[in-house]
Amino acid sequence: MIVKCEKCQVAFNVNDSLIRPGGSKLRCSKCKHIFTIYPPQPPIPEKIESSQNRDIGPFSSGDTLTYVDFSQDVFDTLGSVKERYVEMGTIGKGGMGEVLLAKDTQLLRKVAIKVLKKEAATPAALSFFIREAQITAQLDHPNIVPLYTVKQPENEEKNVSFVMKLVKGKTLFEIMTRARTAYIESPKSEIPSELNPRNRLEHFLKACDGITYAHRKQVVHRDLKPANIMVGDFGEVYVMDWGIAKMLKDEEQELTTQGTEILTGDMAMPQSGGGVIGGAQPEGVVGTLSYMSPEQALGLSDVKISSDIFSLGAVLYELVTLKPARIGDSKKKLEWAKKGYLNEVSHVVPQEKIDPELKAIIHKATEFDYRDRYPSVSALTEDIRCYLRGDEVSELPDNLPRKVLRWMAKHRQLTVIMVMMVLLISSGITIWSLHREQEALKAAQIRGNKLPPPEAEVSAQGQYIYSRLLRLEDLAISLANSAMYLIQDGPPNKERFYWIEAFQNPKEVPPDLKYSKLYQKHVSIKYPVVKTAPGVRKEDVTPLMQRLAPLRHHFRKTLLDSRPGFAPILVSEADRLLTVHGIPIRWAFIGLEVGVMYSYPGKGTYSDEYDPRVRPWYELGAHKHGVHWGNPYLDIQGLGLVLPCATSIYDRDNQFYGVLGMDVTFSDIIEDNLTREGSVGVIESFLLDG
Repeated sequence: MIVKCEKCQVAFNVNDSLIRPGGSKLRCSKCKHIFTIYPPQPPIPEKIESSQNRDIGPFSSGDTLTYVDFSQDVFDTLGSVKERYVEMGTIGKGGMGEVLLAKDTQLLRKVAIKVLKKEAATPAALSFFIREAQITAQLDHPNIVPLYTVKQPENEEKNVSFVMKLVKGKTLFEIMTRARTAYIESPKSEIPSELNPRNRLEHFLKACDGITYAHRKQVVHRDLKPANIMVGDFGEVYVMDWGIAKMLKDEEQELTTQGTEILTGDMAMPQSGGGVIGGAQPEGVVGTLSYMSPEQALGLSDVKISSDIFSLGAVLYELVTLKPARIGDSKKKLEWAKKGYLNEVSHVVPQEKIDPELKAIIHKATEFDYRDRYPSVSALTEDIRCYLRGDEVSELPDNLPRKVLRWMAKHRQLTVIMVMMVLLISSGITIWSLHREQEALKAAQIRGNKLPPPEAEVSAQGQYIYSRLLRLEDLAISLANSAMYLIQDGPPNKERFYWIEAFQNPKEVPPDLKYSKLYQKHVSIKYPVVKTAPGVRKEDVTPLMQRLAPLRHHFRKTLLDSRPGFAPILVSEADRLLTVHGIPIRWAFIGLEVGVMYSYPGKGTYSDEYDPRVRPWYELGAHKHGVHWGNPYLDIQGLGLVLPCATSIYDRDNQFYGVLGMDVTFSDIIEDNLTREGSVGVIESFLLDG
């Protein structure tokens, strides 16, 4: 029913079942005035059916929890009842109360009893205590410790307590301490399975499930820490100690007289009296300094679920690193809490590395601005579960290499098969190329044996040059096949590619673009250039070029493979070969019928009128099968005589798609082939067009 404060007229929606037949005393959450309310008169019979459809407000809907301050009523009516619970010892003590081990003589089970200390049993302190009991009792979730009942006091004692499930196990703090000790004492040994990172994260996820449920009930815990998370002997996890929890739909103010919220050491606890321990602290600051959010440390009244998310992030920090989230005395911790600072995310044992996904999750959960944190605990747990499954997390999206590695890790058998196939194909191509060269040399040797010595030497030289040209043809065909594979069957990629306009804009050029003495211009050996023919729109060919973007790696490999021999070289040596010394293939380019060209090395010197489809190299290879060589020409860029070759690109349906072209320099052929070791008595060699 709806009742109003007699003093300030604030309205309250009170569940009728909470009011005793003789009346109950209610404390106004706004002005703190205490007044008596009485249950409503029973409805007349003819109105019963219609009243069942009446809207009784959100407190009866089950969407949120109910808290009504009957602490004064309880305080006034504390009396003696028959003893049901037999105390067996003390489990732990706190600033306001203690937790006892007891035996339920009626149900014959052991329980935990949380008792408010006698010296703290004021009406104001009872308000906090009963609120904790009411909140805990209504949070019916497997990961929140169950509350059985409120225990009436014995004899003439003026105190109150409530009975909870006795959880046998360890706190998350104790588990983390054991794991830390195991790592430090035996850093090279495998720690027990119950202490390993995955099991610790599983415990954390169960606690998060309980907090998610509480948030849906509009309850903020405000004191989440490893010591308040219990792990039972059978793996069950409970979130404990809801003593300073806050209901978001309440408008109650923090107590400022008796029961003031103050900081005691590392923990902010309600204390009887108005004093402040350890120096002046801001009123309204509650929680544990090592884990509290900036808004909680600043004493802001509108603390939301994002504050719990920050605390969970700090707990996750300690769970992963096994180090304190904040160090120092209470003053330093409070300063850090106000600024949202945590220690650097690194493991207590330096050789243990923390995955970047976990670092990203911790940083997201503990952002200073609450709007930058995870929007909910379920979003946080989803990222952790993705990490445990080996999936991509939202706060660290995968780039292409990481996507490939993640896919390979999930499909190990298929990856092994694919790698073996690639190795077999590559080995086959290499063996075939070597076989062709050997056959050509053998044929030259046979012919040379039939000729006089001068003619034999000339024949051997010619056959060696022919074998080198066959090798270049194989490279051209392989590059054309790679291009067609990427166009038709290549997987999605996020490779970067550059239009010619980017090469001409100093703010957008590729990062490796620099002047090359070999090419006498600025070139990029990491990124080819994309040039469209006049009248071709970029947006029409962008999807096609995105599929072709990974071909930049094949371009580089093709040029390097054109050098004599197969010995591996360092990346720095390869860069010098491409930009300083030079290798047989100087340019490689692909022109497509749709009017776009992909040219390597990348440069920005093509004219606006340049159309690859009308160039001599394109016409040399268009609509033909095999590799075709053109007539040598003098390169205007200072590369000397250049020999062009080209081959058509066909799709799987044998439809013409474009042309791949390469420019091979004569100087390399002469140096490599006409001055070979073993050419005894040679004064000068010439390469003639027969």
